Amino acid sequence: MQILCPVNSPEEVAPLVDAGADEFYCGLFPTEWYEKWGRGSWPNRRGPGPANISKIDDLARLADSVHTAGSGGPNQRRVPLFVALNQQFYPDDQADFLLGIAQDLQSRSAVDAFIVSDPGFMGLLKTEIPEARVFSSTVSVATNAQAVRFLADLGCSRVILSRHLHLAEVESLQQSVPDVELEVFLLNDNCYFEEGFCSTTHTMPGFGVYCMTPWELRVTRDDQGGQGLSDPEERARWDFLIDEHRRFLGNLSHRGFGGGRAAVPLGPCGLCAIPKLMDLGIHSGKIVGREASLYRKIRSVQSVRYVRDSYRETGDAQEAKKKAVELRADPRGCSSGMSCYYRSARDRDLIPLPSRSTKKPTRNATKP
Repeated sequence: MQILCPVNSPEEVAPLVDAGADEFYCGLFPTEWYEKWGRGSWPNRRGPGPANISKIDDLARLADSVHTAGSGGPNQRRVPLFVALNQQFYPDDQADFLLGIAQDLQSRSAVDAFIVSDPGFMGLLKTEIPEARVFSSTVSVATNAQAVRFLADLGCSRVILSRHLHLAEVESLQQSVPDVELEVFLLNDNCYFEEGFCSTTHTMPGFGVYCMTPWELRVTRDDQGGQGLSDPEERARWDFLIDEHRRFLGNLSHRGFGGGRAAVPLGPCGLCAIPKLMDLGIHSGKIVGREASLYRKIRSVQSVRYVRDSYRETGDAQEAKKKAVELRADPRGCSSGMSCYYRSARDRDLIPLPSRSTKKPTRNATKP
C-alpha cells in the first residue's frame, strides 16, 4: 500500500520522501479563477489559502521537485504528483477554463493524474486529453461496485472511497472491481458529513467551518405542534444522542498532537486497519491536510509507515495493530471509537471497548 501525502511547496518534498511518502497530491486555486468568480465558487473542495497553490508556474516547480525526489538512490523511481480539481460540478465556462489549465499542465508533464468529481468534467478531460490519468475524488461518493464501475467507464483509473465505508464494504468493492485502483483515508480528515452530499460553504460570514460550529440543538415533536419532548425516556434518548454528537465533534476537531514520544497527530485515524487494507490490496492510503504544517505531515507519514512496515516485515496483523495503538498513546480516544475510520478494525483484547448497554449486572438471589 502506497502512502499518499499532501504537499504545498518544493521545500516540503525531500523531508516527506525521507519520512516515507510514496505519492503526493496538491490543490490548485489559480489567481485568475479568483478574479473571475471570487470566493463564492471554488475550483476544488478547498478554498483559497494555504490548502492550495495559486500559480501554475509554482505548481510546475513543485512537480519538478516531486518527480526527481526518488532519483539518485538505490531504488530510483518517479514519485507521482496528483492535482485536485474536485468541485462537485462546474458550469461550462469554469470547465473550459480548467480544461485549458489541465492541457497546460499535461503538456509540461507536471501532473500524473487529475483528481475529479464532476462526471461531465471527467468526460471532457478524457475526450480532450485522452492520455491524461483521471482519479475519481471521494466527493463522487462511490459506495457500491456499480458506482465504481461507472466511474471506471468514464475513464477513472483510481477511485477514492468514502471515508464512511466499513471494512466489509471496502472488501466487497475490492473483490467486485479488482481492475480499479482503490484509495482510502487513513489520517486527519475531520468532516463527519458525506462530502459529496454537502452543499454548505466554509466561507459564511460570521462563522467558522459550518459543520464544526457548536450549534444549539432543540428537539421537538411535529405531531404535537412543535412542542418539546415530554416523555422522560424519549428525552433521555435524545440527550444521549446529542451528547454523543458533541463528543464526536470534539474528537474530530482535535487537531493537536497526542501523548508519548511520537507526538502523533490526533484526529480521525485508520492506523489499526492498515493490515486488513493491505491484505485487501488497497492501492493507497491517504493522509489529509494540504494546509497542515510540515511537522504534522511528517509525523503523519511516519505513523502510517511505522504500522505498514511492521506488518510487511512480520506478517503479524495483531502485532501491527498493537503498535498502532501504542503509537497513538491515546487509549481513551481509541476506546471511544470517536476518531476511528474503521471501528471494525479494533479488537477487545487490544482496546477495552465501551458498551452502550443500560442493563445492570444481575445478582444472585440467594446468599452463598
